[in-house]
Amino acid sequence: MVIKQRARKDEDKLARRRRILDEALALWDERTFATLTMAEVAACCGLAKGTLYLYFTTKEELLLALLEELLADWFDALDSVLDEAGHWDAARVGRAIGGVTVYRTALTRLLAIGEGTLEHNISEAQARAYKGMTLTRAGSTGRRLERRLPFLAAGEGMLILIRVHALVTGLRQLADPGPIVREVLALPEMAPLRVDFGPALTTALVAMLLGMERERTAA
Repeated sequence: MVIKQRARKDEDKLARRRRILDEALALWDERTFATLTMAEVAACCGLAKGTLYLYFTTKEELLLALLEELLADWFDALDSVLDEAGHWDAARVGRAIGGVTVYRTALTRLLAIGEGTLEHNISEAQARAYKGMTLTRAGSTGRRLERRLPFLAAGEGMLILIRVHALVTGLRQLADPGPIVREVLALPEMAPLRVDFGPALTTALVAMLLGMERERTAA
């Protein structure tokens, strides 16, 4: 009986953690890191703020846990696409990566503040878990990329994913400026400085991979 009670308690904790992450995701769609508060998350979950801190001790810890889930889902989606049959080349791979990335706004917004914000003020245990998951999944997906792009050497699939990360974080920040800068960029003469995240990312990915392919095959 004690074991059953403990199991029920564990299930309740997992369900509550799930609710917290779901509510945080819903809020993240409408907030920035500065405007999202732990008090608001707790209120949306019907929890006391102190109870929320039993699950996530900082806002960074909460959002990093959310990022970890969204990133794992992204890897799942990309793996599924890369496993599809047919002729593969650099352009198709670039479009595939872009296709599973551009509409995942919550993920790309979190990635854009990952190293600079979310990876601070967290526990070593969470850092190890997050980086460990990333290493494992990137290794697996990287090998899929190497099978689709024969010009890549062993281990270079991981390098491609690191570059994808850099492109996503940089372009997302450019595409989502603050309110005042957004108003300035709306001026007609500022049009060359505006960044449309989706097309910019896919174009950059295809260009990067085509460039690598041409360089390797010409050598």
